[in-house]
Amino acid sequence: MRRIIQLLFLGFFLYLFFSARYPLDAFIPVDLFLRADPLVAVVTSIASRDLVPHLLLPAVLLLLTLVFGRFFCGYLCPLGTVLDISMGLFSRARVRFAENLRSLKLYMVVGLVDAALDGANLLHLFDPSSNLTRTCTVLLYPLTVLFANLSLDVLRPAAREMGWIGLTYLNVDQPLFSTALLTAAIFTGIVMLNLITPRFWCRYLCPLGALLGLFSRFGIFKRVVNNQCSGCARCQERCPMGAITDDPRTVKAAECLQCRTCRVICPAEAISFKAIYSPFREDATLSVDIRRRGFLLACSGGLAAGYLFTADPLKKVRSDALIRPPGAIPEQDFLTACIRCGACMKVCITNTLQPGLFDCGAAGLFTPKALLRFAACEQTCNLCGRVCPTQAIRSLDLEEKKYARMGTAVILKEKCLVWEQDKACLICDEQCPYNAIVFKVVDGFRRPFVIENKCNGCGFCEKACPIEGGAAIVVKPLGEVRLREGSYRLAAEASELTLEEDKGYDEFILDGESNSPAKE
Repeated sequence: MRRIIQLLFLGFFLYLFFSARYPLDAFIPVDLFLRADPLVAVVTSIASRDLVPHLLLPAVLLLLTLVFGRFFCGYLCPLGTVLDISMGLFSRARVRFAENLRSLKLYMVVGLVDAALDGANLLHLFDPSSNLTRTCTVLLYPLTVLFANLSLDVLRPAAREMGWIGLTYLNVDQPLFSTALLTAAIFTGIVMLNLITPRFWCRYLCPLGALLGLFSRFGIFKRVVNNQCSGCARCQERCPMGAITDDPRTVKAAECLQCRTCRVICPAEAISFKAIYSPFREDATLSVDIRRRGFLLACSGGLAAGYLFTADPLKKVRSDALIRPPGAIPEQDFLTACIRCGACMKVCITNTLQPGLFDCGAAGLFTPKALLRFAACEQTCNLCGRVCPTQAIRSLDLEEKKYARMGTAVILKEKCLVWEQDKACLICDEQCPYNAIVFKVVDGFRRPFVIENKCNGCGFCEKACPIEGGAAIVVKPLGEVRLREGSYRLAAEASELTLEEDKGYDEFILDGESNSPAKE
């Protein structure tokens, strides 16, 4: 029964993941697993100095853990299910580590909290929900689309013969992400740890498991062994978490996943799981093995990591070209609120949102950035903010999102065909949805100019520029509008930003004497 429940919830996780697409009309929030993660709620709230928007689900999960123990790890966690499935690919490794190594995950929680106090959100390195969602975005989603397109290529000849025109020319846009190799290495490392011992990640490293374990120590439903136990220790050998002590009658309550494996394999049928209302029992060890030295090292390590991730000497240099999604809150707040789950990149219909590497600084690793040369930001899409579980990207309606200015287009005259080679080119003007590019006669040629207060940095001009390599017109974060709260439209009015849909022709062409505001 446990395996069936695990597979159902893994399927439910994948269903929500693939439901995150345009148009987003899912009845159930597609970021449900991220919203329900209490580690995300705690660390992000501390790092951002503000409560995350969704606290009900983490509170419910913690309350259920107080009743049923660490059931989430044993039944609902999609990463735990993946690790259980992967164990079938490996030989039964039984390397036994020193028991005090289990405290590593508790020290991990301490380190994450201390780093959050220092203003650094490091959940993307250790939180299972964030890691798995990002892995599915960067690896599983592109591979799924690739398989779909290959299957269509196989079916295309038959469809052509049958006259199925729609299927003949059907093709799914192939998404690509820049950190695929790094993401694959991290995920493979987590899985390959099973070669050492089953569920190595869950036993020794998972901070979410450690947090749930602190609550599950007082869970009402616990393992009970009656007098028929022969001491054969089969339960100890088969326990996926190694939660049963040297005495088969005793269990580490914080490590038990309530998986019932021991009950199923017990030859004497001496094991059951019952509601025991007293948490103080001789057959359930409740102590937390945290040493003073380890605690101090975890605190100092978390503070040091927080400092190293936030004190980036090249931060200002990198931010000169860094374009965040529309609706992203101010940069420092964004870095503390973003958990690098990749959900915004998954739903981006143009694939312009890409995970940052160290070009965003150490603190910006895996954060979303817009590569507008690769693709523009579609103005009729606002999904990135709607799927962000911590609202590092605000959920805006389409009208508000239009005024969430990403930056301003700048013409690089030394690369522009018109400015440098006196050639006729109108592509950037033709592609601009707000007619922010106009022309002025200079030296006998019509030269393009950008009107700053009509540009919201959507990137259509940069994407369409015919220059090979880097474009001759690029969006820079000049004049970007990023608000933690309040109306973008009102902020746009205050900055005299006026965005009107392009009517298909230039409303005016600047003459040589014009004093209209333009950016060269």
